[in-house]
Amino acid sequence: MQLERTTFFAGLELTIAKRRRSLITRPLKLNSKFTTRKNPTKLLRHCYSSAGVLGNATRIIAILLSLFILISANGKLSAQENASRVFQIDGVLIEGNRNVDTAAIKKQLSFTAGSISAEQIADEVKLIYETQFFDQVTASLVKGYGSENRSMLKYELVEKPLVRKVFIKGNEEIEDGELSKILSFGSQRFLDKTKADALVKAARIYYQSQGYYDAELEYSVVPVGDGQVDITFSVDEGDRIKIRDVSVRGVREVDEDDLLDEIETSDYSWWSSWLLGTGRLNRETLEADKVKMRQFFLDNGFVEATVGEPAIERKEDGIYVTFYVEEGEQYDFGEIEASGDLIEGDQGKTLEGLKSETGDTFSAAKLRDDAFRVSDKFSDVGYAYVNVVPNTRIDRSAHKVDVNFEVNKGDKVKVRRIIIKGNNKTYDNVIRREMQVDEQDYFSSSKIRRSQELLQRSGYYEEVTISNEPTDQKDQVDLLVNVREGSTGSFSAGAGYSSAEGALFNVRVTERNLFGTGRSANLNLDVGDERNNIILSVDDPRLNDSHLALGVDLLRTDREFSDFDRVLEGGSVVLGYPLEEVFGESFEDISASMKYELLSIEISDVDPEDAAQLVIDSEGESTSSGITPRIRRNTLNHPYDPTDGSLQEVSFEVTGLGGDEEYWQAEGRQSLYYPLLESE
Repeated sequence: MQLERTTFFAGLELTIAKRRRSLITRPLKLNSKFTTRKNPTKLLRHCYSSAGVLGNATRIIAILLSLFILISANGKLSAQENASRVFQIDGVLIEGNRNVDTAAIKKQLSFTAGSISAEQIADEVKLIYETQFFDQVTASLVKGYGSENRSMLKYELVEKPLVRKVFIKGNEEIEDGELSKILSFGSQRFLDKTKADALVKAARIYYQSQGYYDAELEYSVVPVGDGQVDITFSVDEGDRIKIRDVSVRGVREVDEDDLLDEIETSDYSWWSSWLLGTGRLNRETLEADKVKMRQFFLDNGFVEATVGEPAIERKEDGIYVTFYVEEGEQYDFGEIEASGDLIEGDQGKTLEGLKSETGDTFSAAKLRDDAFRVSDKFSDVGYAYVNVVPNTRIDRSAHKVDVNFEVNKGDKVKVRRIIIKGNNKTYDNVIRREMQVDEQDYFSSSKIRRSQELLQRSGYYEEVTISNEPTDQKDQVDLLVNVREGSTGSFSAGAGYSSAEGALFNVRVTERNLFGTGRSANLNLDVGDERNNIILSVDDPRLNDSHLALGVDLLRTDREFSDFDRVLEGGSVVLGYPLEEVFGESFEDISASMKYELLSIEISDVDPEDAAQLVIDSEGESTSSGITPRIRRNTLNHPYDPTDGSLQEVSFEVTGLGGDEEYWQAEGRQSLYYPLLESE
């Protein structure tokens, strides 16, 4: 059986091989009808093979050049005739691929059987090249494949080398893990010079963003066999350049220091830069600082101010950064109006409570906040999709900005369903009881925000989001409560020794969300030569899903002092209730509680020579019974790891209610939390 292969270049076909009983072909001679005075086959093969190395743009040039040479060499055959030549194929063969799956390659092709023209074959070759996995693609027609009348279109591929390993050397200040994220070839890991050059450029830009302006990177490729290579990125970081001065040019009315206080970029300081990371040039920070400067101008009435690209000047002692600005004129608020849907048709009620006032210095921040205030007035009474647009008109002659809040309240909607997701441990009711809006209630944005705040402050979740989900009914909406649960349990054990107390062993077990019920339990156990304690406490912040809080403590402590021994046994019960449920929103975050404590006290083995007279008088058994009313205001954003908010409480303890001990004491407590260093 005779096999015939025709190889295609640039949409033209050349019959270049004939061989009996073999699928392996090699160049012999040109078919008579393509005979030319030169050898276009050799020239075309050279151009096409080179294209795989030179890249996409050069590859296209090589293909077009091949087409031009062949047409010039054969005056009898036009390019259109060759491109439109049609072949019948029974299938497609893929050869030469080692790491790329054959099925994946065929999936890229438009033709796998049937009629196909030379021009379409060239397009198919281009599709394979576009995968960026191959350095060379050759298409050929193999006739007599399997049977005399069977023809196959074969693609012979030369894969790009596969990157086996990536090494990074020379970096000292920037960690390997950070650079590896940048110098990554992705999941396919085929070596592409264009890709490698782009990675080097990206890494260099990153170094410059971190203040290493002299950083240089290059790479080397080492073949390791089996079509694989190792690539090594060599880094010369250079010195991290310090910012010696940051200045602003163009300010007239605004104080330069006030403007510089708004931005992150600052001079290098030996006493603070090592701690806060300031005084180093970062291009991303510079871009953010431009936005902050622009916002500062807008918030201070300079509505037409512009902030140009900062100039960076490199000197021997460091970098000098200069921001160039144009303030323009300062503007005040002009007329403030509302249009569209108004509250009870009254403009005054719609604008009531806004911070922006006519005659005040214009502030974009105030305007934005007031737009939210107007929006909340509608979204609090069911208009979930209200749209408030603060339209502004600049009056340059009067240096005023007139504002019109255009309101489109949309449809009034109710909450159809509350959908809870992410609670793998916590029961649904523990989440639902904190929701300030119920199913079939009208939508309320303030109640939803309050619900999210209460859920976050419970301490059970690392993240809480509440979003609106449209339904097929325009007057209904679903609320999606998505929580990401955090760790709520802890266990610790320890041992120690001291000359005063001897050996001591300690175990502490805490669970703040016991079995997903929202209850907390704590066990504290001390065992030692001189001290033995056990304290067990259980708290339920929402007893039976009500607003009543219940806490129970049980304890026994046994302590041996040098001049007497003391044993305490007893417990306490605490009931609490939020005053907001009694007196309304004005008492938000304020709660009242009452504690009753009963203790049995035994003093024994008193040394009359060393013990204090009070201890001597207390020898024997006694009882302490008392109550402690407490008022607490708590706005902490987290009960166990707060970063914001405050806590104030006042308590008054009175004993003597049927016991032997009689005393009273008053206590006050104030805590304020504010983040000193905020992470990005």
